[in-house]
Amino acid sequence: MATKPIVPLVIASAVSLLALTACAPPSPTPTPSSSAITIEDPVTGDTVMTPIPLSGTANTFEGALTVDALDADGNTMCIRNITATSGTGTRGTWQSVLAVAPPETDAPITLRAYELSAKDGSMINLVSREVTLSATHPAIYILSPGCGATASPGSDFAVSGRAFVFEAQFELELRDSSGTVALSTHVTAASGTEESDWNATLHLPAGLAHGDYDLVAFDNSAKDGSVENEFAIPIAVE
Repeated sequence: MATKPIVPLVIASAVSLLALTACAPPSPTPTPSSSAITIEDPVTGDTVMTPIPLSGTANTFEGALTVDALDADGNTMCIRNITATSGTGTRGTWQSVLAVAPPETDAPITLRAYELSAKDGSMINLVSREVTLSATHPAIYILSPGCGATASPGSDFAVSGRAFVFEAQFELELRDSSGTVALSTHVTAASGTEESDWNATLHLPAGLAHGDYDLVAFDNSAKDGSVENEFAIPIAVE
C-alpha cells in the first residue's frame, strides 16, 4: 500500500496567509492635510488685468494673512494685509485687490498669499500663482505714489496718474481702514477724448490719525451715478 505524501503544516499555513492577504482590502493611502491658505482665483497661467482681484480660503491665526504681487525680478509691486472671514481652527474665505500700474507689454508676475508667524513674524504657509499681467490700461490708474507709500500729517501729498473717463472728471479719496473718507478732491484729467495725465494734491491735516489708509481714484457712472473704475492703493500715515 502506497504511503501518501505529508504536506508540511508550515506550507499550508503560508498558503492560507497569502490567500487571506489577497482578499483583504488595500490599506488607505495617506492624504496630506489641507493647506492653511489657498488661492482659488486667479490660477496659474491666467492673464489678469490691473487692478488684480484675488480670492481664496484660509485657516490662519485670527484669520490674518498677507497677499502681494512680485515682478519678474522678485520686486514687490504691491502688498496688502487682510483678514479672512474666520480663522484659528475654522476655515474662512478671503478676497482682495492689488492695484499696480499697467506694464508697457504683457509681463509675468507672481501672486502670493501667506501668513506671518505669530511666534517670530516669519513667512509661513506660502502659496503662489504664476500669471501674466496684461498691458491693458484701466480707465483710471495711479502712477505716483506707489503702493505702500508713507505720508505725514500736516503735509501736502502729491498724486499723479493717467485716466480716460467721461468728461475727464473723477474723484480722489483718502479712506481709513474702516472705509470712512478722511479727505477727498475732484480731479480733471488733461483730456476727455483720450487717455491723459492728471495731477492732484491732498492737504493732510495735522490731526490726521496715524494708521493704514487707501488712496482711491474712481468716477461715477454717467448712467446711474454708481461708483466705477475704482483704483485703490494702500498707504500709511505715520
